[in-house]
Amino acid sequence: MSPAEMQQRLEEISRYRGTAYGRVHDLFDSENKFGLEVASRYHGYLALSDAFKSFFLETTEVLNSTIRPRVTTPLSEFHAMFMPRLVHAWQSLCGLERLALHGYPLQGYAGLRNIFDNIQTTSAALQGMVDFYATEGIVPGQLLDIAKVRKLRKKTEQEVSLLMAGAKSGLSQATIDELAHWDRMFDFETHGARLSFANAQDFLKGQGPLPVKPQFNERNFAMFMNRYCEIAWMTHRLIPLIQPPGVPFDGQWKDKWRLIDESFSLISNALTKDLGKPIGAAIAEYVTTKFPFNADSEFPWK
Repeated sequence: MSPAEMQQRLEEISRYRGTAYGRVHDLFDSENKFGLEVASRYHGYLALSDAFKSFFLETTEVLNSTIRPRVTTPLSEFHAMFMPRLVHAWQSLCGLERLALHGYPLQGYAGLRNIFDNIQTTSAALQGMVDFYATEGIVPGQLLDIAKVRKLRKKTEQEVSLLMAGAKSGLSQATIDELAHWDRMFDFETHGARLSFANAQDFLKGQGPLPVKPQFNERNFAMFMNRYCEIAWMTHRLIPLIQPPGVPFDGQWKDKWRLIDESFSLISNALTKDLGKPIGAAIAEYVTTKFPFNADSEFPWK
């Protein structure tokens, strides 16, 4: 069978109402309707998210065109380790948001957990809480052993968790408890998709069809949206560390960073102040304490 013949046969068996892959077109329509529903409801969230993304794009443009040419001495190797982590976090946030906006918010929600783990570990390393090499599972001078790399990375992540959000964090007990619950909710979806399965309750009871196409659910999208904003805020707090020692961005850039940082803070605290959800205040304490960077922060090592 030639590729053309294979394609023709696939089109024939997938015809629906006279259109090849017609059911898939219906799926795309459902995804688009989901996005329009979000756009009609969450203007503030979308404005903040787009401002955050725009700022990061502007930052990398200025870095490449203006900042790097001013660096006259080699930067620390840790700077080279830090930058791809930051870019990966930002790209992952962009990708997971697209997933959520097209009707798959809980799948996006599950992906946020990995970003959080990575940037929490990165922040701890940047503050000297743990060895930067250890966050990669590497011991300088030793031959690479994948089993040992995994073991050291796991040990380092556990140590970081205690120092950043657990018993050794110095955070208030109320915040530690809220962050533990926040973490468990991620586990419910990441390991076993328990939150997603709740959407099929009517089907499981024999009271409705099996849900497949995206259908807007305010609770599901709000879960993604709130966690996205919190982890985007943590990521935003790391952006100033792009600045090489002694080679800062200008005042206008710093003013923009502060405005977005303040907006994330307002959004988080509003969960507690306006909606009575203690996680908002807990995240605010966590971010300001464990991501203690500001517009004037520079990369800590030369």
